[in-house]
Amino acid sequence: MTIFENISAAIASVFSNKMRTFLTMIGIIIGVSSVITITALGKGFEDTISNTFEILNSKALQIMPNWGASLTAKDKIFIDDVDSLKSHPNIKYVSGYFSESGNVTLKNPDETDIVNIMSSDVEFSYMQKNFFKIKYGRMFTQQENNTKAKVCLIDENLAVKIFGRKDVVDEEIEVFINNKDYKFKVVGVTDGENANLMGNIIPVPINTLLDIYNKKEIDMLYIEVNDTTNLTRTKNEIARILAANHNTTDDKYTALSNMEQVNQIESVIKMFTAFVSFVGGISLLVGGIGVMNIMLVTVTERTREIGIRKSLGATNSNIKTQFLIESMFICILGGIIGIAVGYITSIMIGNALEGYFTAVTGMKTSPPRLSLSSSTIIMIISTIVGVVFGVYPAGKAAKLDPIEALRYE
Repeated sequence: MTIFENISAAIASVFSNKMRTFLTMIGIIIGVSSVITITALGKGFEDTISNTFEILNSKALQIMPNWGASLTAKDKIFIDDVDSLKSHPNIKYVSGYFSESGNVTLKNPDETDIVNIMSSDVEFSYMQKNFFKIKYGRMFTQQENNTKAKVCLIDENLAVKIFGRKDVVDEEIEVFINNKDYKFKVVGVTDGENANLMGNIIPVPINTLLDIYNKKEIDMLYIEVNDTTNLTRTKNEIARILAANHNTTDDKYTALSNMEQVNQIESVIKMFTAFVSFVGGISLLVGGIGVMNIMLVTVTERTREIGIRKSLGATNSNIKTQFLIESMFICILGGIIGIAVGYITSIMIGNALEGYFTAVTGMKTSPPRLSLSSSTIIMIISTIVGVVFGVYPAGKAAKLDPIEALRYE
C-alpha cells in the first residue's frame, strides 16, 4: 500500500465510528484549547501593556531617590537637579514632579471628588504629550511656573463632572489641599481620551504646589532621552550627577525606564503563561493515553481484518503505518478543533474582562492574539502525542500472526 492509500484507509476507519472518535479526541481538544486560550490572552495582555507604555513615552525615565536621599528644588523657583541634568548630551527634556491629593467640588455642590494635584515643569507636557493634547485654551507657561501662579489644566471628562461642559477655559475651580481651599484658574482643557490611565488629575505648575506645601523636596524627576541605545550608561551618569549635587553615593538614586518596566512585566506574563500552558499541557498527556486506549480497542476489534490484509500481502510495516496514521489523524484533528475552541474561548473571556479591566486600570485592552508560532507548536505537539501514544497499538497490530488473526471471532 502506498502512503496515500494508508492515509485514505486510516481516515475512513476514523470516521466509521464518529462518536467514539469524538470522545477519544476530547482530551486532546481540552488540552489544546486550554493552552491556546491562555496563550492568546497572554499575548493580548502583552499588547495592552506595550501599547499603554508606548502612550507613556518609550524614551522616558523616572528618577527616584532611595532611602536617605532626596531631590530638591532650589529656592522653590529653579529646581537645581533639573538644571544640572539639562546639559547632559543624551537628555532631551527634564522635569521635576511633585503630587498631592485634594478634593474638588463637582457640579452638584453637595458632591466632591478626590483628585490628584500633579505638578511639574512645562517640559513634562512635551514628554507626555499624549496626556496633554490641548483641546481648549493652552498649556501653563514657564513664567507662570516661576511666579507660582495658581493656574491649572483639567481634562474634558473632569470638566464635565465639575462644570457640566467641556470648554471651561478661564473658569475657576476650588480645590481643598493642605487643609485650605485654593482657587485655580483653568488655562487649558485636555483631551479625555487617555485620561483614565492617570485618573482624576489636575496638572499645575510645580513651583505653585511646592509653595502651597512650603516644600523644597520633589517626588521624582522625569527625563526623556534622545537615544536609548546606551541607556545604562546614561542612567549611571545621571546617578553620578545627582550624587554630586547632594554629596552622597550613586546608589542613592534609582532610574527606571518605561521600556524596562514593559520588559519586566512582559517577562512575568510570559513565565505565567508558560506555567499555565504546561499545566494545560498535562491534559494532552491524558488525551494521549485515551487515544492509546481506544487504538488498543480498535486493534482488538479489527483483528480479523488485520489477518485478511496480511494474508493478501500486507507487511508489518503497512499495518503499523496505517494504525500510526489513524492515531496521528485523531490527534491532529483534535488539535485543529482545540485551536478553534481555544481562540473562541479567549475572545469570549477577553470581552467579558474588558470592561472590568478598563474600569480598574484605565487601560484600553487589546484583543487576544493567536500567534502562528503558538498554533504551529501546539499542532506539532499534538502530532507527536499521536505518534508516541500510537506506537504501541500499531506495533501490537503489526505483530499479530495472520493465521491466529483469521481465526479470531
